[in-house]
Order: sequence, then structure tokens, then C-alpha cells
Amino acid sequence: GDSADKHATELKSLKDAHAKFSAAHGKLAKDMESLKGLHAHHATMGERIDYLEKMLGDSADLHTTELEKLKALQAKHAAALDRHAKDAGAALAANSTVSERIEYLEKVIGDSADRHSQELSDIRQAHERHVKDLARTKDLHTKVASEAQEAKAAHLGVAQRLDLLEERLRQAFEA
Repeated sequence: GDSADKHATELKSLKDAHAKFSAAHGKLAKDMESLKGLHAHHATMGERIDYLEKMLGDSADLHTTELEKLKALQAKHAAALDRHAKDAGAALAANSTVSERIEYLEKVIGDSADRHSQELSDIRQAHERHVKDLARTKDLHTKVASEAQEAKAAHLGVAQRLDLLEERLRQAFEA
């Protein structure tokens, strides 16, 4: 009599515990699927690094192109200066008067100075644009690095997830 009642009580207790365990397991399975879904929406570290390298590489390519343009302009100016020097030498070699020579030099130097002044102004403006672009690139890099750190911090490690599951199971059995 007592033994059968005792067994029936224990059996009912085990069935209740099993039902609680099954409910907790179902909830944990849902939580795990939810975590998998969240993880699938995040870019991998490799993708993020590839993106950053592409952004920085594009900026470096722009700077390289601008530098090559500036070097080409400098070479053009050097060639013009050589031509002017030869022309000035030829003018001095000719039997021109001093006033003619001075007028010629003033014309050559004045034209060259005006062109150089304009090109220098253009170079300074381009440099200012590059400085701003570089600052924006640095700001974007800092922001992306910060977001990557935040995303990394937001993900639980395997040990932390296992601890969380164990705690939830413990709570389910204690309830």
C-alpha cells in the first residue's frame, strides 16, 4: 500500500520534472536558433577587414594619382624653365640694347610667375582637399574599428553561453 503510493508519488514527481525539463529545453532551443539568426546577420571579421582595406586602398590610389599629376606638372615647369633660360641666353647673345633685354626678361619672368602662381594656388587647393579626404577616411576608419570592437564585445563566448544554459537549466529544475 504505502510502497505503491510512494512509487506513484515519485513517478508523478519525475513526470513533472521531465515536463519542466522539456519546456526548458524547448525554450533553450528557441534561444539558440535566435542567436544563430543574429549571428548570421553580422559581417565576419574578415569581411570587415576586407572592407577597411578596400577603403584605405582606394584613398591611397587617389593620393598616388594626384602625386603623379603633381610630378608631371613639376616636370612640365622644369622644361619651361629650361626653354626660358635658353631664350634668355639667346636674347643676351644677340646685340640687343640693355632696355630691350630688360623688357624681354620682364615679359618672360612675368608670364612664368603668373602661371606658377596660378598652378601653386591650384596645388594648394588640391592639397587642402586631400587633407580633408584623409581626415574623413581616418574618421571612418576609427568609427568602423569602434563598431567592430562593439560587435565583438556584444557576442558571448562559448564558455559564457554554456554558463548561461547551465544557469537556465538550474533555474528550470528549481522552479
